[in-house]
This record gives sequence, C-alpha cells and structure tokens, in this order.
Amino acid sequence: MALLVGAWLARESGAAALEPDRRAGRISSAALFVFGVLGFVAGMYLLFVSHRPVPGADLADLLKKNPQEYNLSLGHVLDLTPQALGAFRVPLLGASLGLFLGTGLNWFLRRRGRPFAGNVALAAMMVVLLGCVHASFGTFSPILSSYNLAEVVRKQFRPGDVIVIDGEYSDASTLNFYTGIQVHVLHKPSGNLWYGAKFPDAPHIFETQESLAVLWNGPAEVFLWTDQEEPKELRGLGSFQLARSGGKFIFTNRRPER
Repeated sequence: MALLVGAWLARESGAAALEPDRRAGRISSAALFVFGVLGFVAGMYLLFVSHRPVPGADLADLLKKNPQEYNLSLGHVLDLTPQALGAFRVPLLGASLGLFLGTGLNWFLRRRGRPFAGNVALAAMMVVLLGCVHASFGTFSPILSSYNLAEVVRKQFRPGDVIVIDGEYSDASTLNFYTGIQVHVLHKPSGNLWYGAKFPDAPHIFETQESLAVLWNGPAEVFLWTDQEEPKELRGLGSFQLARSGGKFIFTNRRPER
C-alpha cells in the first residue's frame, strides 16, 4: 500500500501530471485534512484530561490492568488512565500538532498548485509522528520489557547464581535476552519450550515449588523475576526485594549490598 501511494504521489506531483490526477490530489488532501483536524481535536482532549504524574512515579502504578486484551494489537492502550496519559504529554502534543499542521499544509499547498511541496509537508509530518511514537515507546518500555531489571541482575550476578522466572518464559524472555544468561522457569513445560523439554538431553530449567525452595536455601544467590509484589511462591522463605520496574520485581535470597 505504501508503494502504491508513493507511486501515485510521485506521478501526481510530476510536471507531466494530468488534471484528473491533480484534482484527485486536491480532493484527497481535503479528506486527509479532515482526518488531521479530528486527530488534533482528539489529541487536545486527551491532553486536557491527562494529569501530570508525580515525579519518579512508576508508570505501572498509573495503568489499569486488562490482561485479557494483551493478545490483541495495541491491547495495552486500554490500560491508559488520565494519570498514565500524563507521562505522554510531550509526544501527545507533538503528534497532535504534527497531524494538524502536516495535513493542513498539504491541503493548502495542493490548492495552490504545489503538490511537491505538499508531499514534503506530509513527509515532515511523518517524521514528527514517528519521533513521537518512538519517544512514547521509550516511556512505555518498562511495561513491555524487563531491561531495567536485567541490568540490575547482570551487575550482581556471579557464576553459579540462578535466575528464575515466576510464570511463563515468554513473560520475561527479555530478561534472558539482555543478561545473556540461561534462566530457569517456575512453571510446567509449556508454550514454545514444551517440545524441546521432552528431549532426554534437554537442560533442567523448569522448577517446581519444592525445587525452588531447595535452590532458595542453597549456597547460590537466586534472582526471582515475578509480577507479584508478594509472590506466594516465597511464603515461608526469607526474601529481599532487589529491584522494581514496570510492575515487575526481582526478589533474591541474599540481602542486597548497599
């Protein structure tokens, strides 16, 4: 679709463009401007109802949880609250203004017979929109990723220590990715790991409540990733909270060094 639209824009803005193409460009620019105005109004409304969060607040504490929607594209959008929107005020303002000015300039320039300049306005608008999206993903990344937790674990990890994921491997696969260390999973074999776990030479990475207790009371330091502030798996075991980010936690069986 992008290639087809790009080819049409190039033909319509060329010196040899036919009048029907130019007229279609003016009509489409007017329709796009209407979309830009609607996007600007929606963005200004969201900006108005948003509340600036307290400095240092964890974004996860400002969101409303809808785990039943997370398998859908953009399912996390439903988590946003007025308080959470406050963390996105700058990219929200930038995207709203970019939509309004980009589509408005495109419409204005095409009505003046300058379709190439209108295309430049659209390209500049897309640069602004993509920049705002990228900044928003950076703000939202602690919710989607365990990078911050992985950095804490990586700095404290010593040979012989163990990292355990409380739940499905996919819940914290970025912990494995960013540390480069093999992780254990406190869960029955499932998901993408189920088939490989059936091979006789598969490494032992799946833990049970009983095996976790043995590890926890053993000589090695154990780092437990969990999305529970008080994980039931650690009841009766001495534990210390090492890190917290994006509604996820790292607990350890050793008192953190200060």
